[in-house]
Amino acid sequence: MAQDSTRSERRLEIDRRLEEALGRVESHCSAPVRATVTERDDRRYGQLVALSHDSIAETPDRSTVLPAATSIELFRGYSRLREQLLSQLDAENTALVQWDVTTALLASDYLYTTAYSTLGTLDDERVGECFEILASVSAAIIEALGSTEPRATPETTDHCSVIDGTAGALGRGAALLGATLADIEEPHREHVATVGRGFGTVSRIRAILASDTGAPRTDSSSSPATRQLRRHATRRLNEVDRALDDLSPVADIDPLRAFVREAAPDRLPARCRD
Repeated sequence: MAQDSTRSERRLEIDRRLEEALGRVESHCSAPVRATVTERDDRRYGQLVALSHDSIAETPDRSTVLPAATSIELFRGYSRLREQLLSQLDAENTALVQWDVTTALLASDYLYTTAYSTLGTLDDERVGECFEILASVSAAIIEALGSTEPRATPETTDHCSVIDGTAGALGRGAALLGATLADIEEPHREHVATVGRGFGTVSRIRAILASDTGAPRTDSSSSPATRQLRRHATRRLNEVDRALDDLSPVADIDPLRAFVREAAPDRLPARCRD
């Protein structure tokens, strides 16, 4: 119960900081900025920043974690809006973006720059490393969106790689931000990155299977598309389990394992098998 209370309090603080950032947006792109950020209000990527940090740091520091958590949520909005814009290139998916292309582009640019400026408020000697992490997330998302056809859906073979390159990259960045601010030792950074990527990927797959992202509904649990997504989620969760085991000597892994499991699609076992 104490953990739930802490998560709720952290979410409220992230929301407050997001509201401050959104309060500066110009009126002509205010609607898409606010809608993109508030529609996904679980703050799961900001929570991952904090959980990664708290699991590793000897003395957790809210003053550094919260700006980083807010930054990744702003970047999440940028990524989501860019994905929608790419989908709009497909005439069948124009309904995914409610605004004209110019307005949506300006809104995504605002979210992108505000994510960086928010991260820049960190009073921490590792802020340079944090900028590099966010830049790597941006590069991965651009590569993923630029290397696939606009019609990438659960029915296409490259859809899982797109999920890894977008939601997976965002989760990877969130986990690494928290761990970096906790001064993670270099040999363990890749384990943290694996946990974050797995979290982002299974979160997106769960949303797709729940028809929560605008992707085509996979009505049958036995359909090829559903099986493909579930197999991919299983692979990523197995990797998370192994990475968390490797992190156990230097981190409190139980909260992280439980958090990733909350994001998993229904009916996947607690410990997956390939």
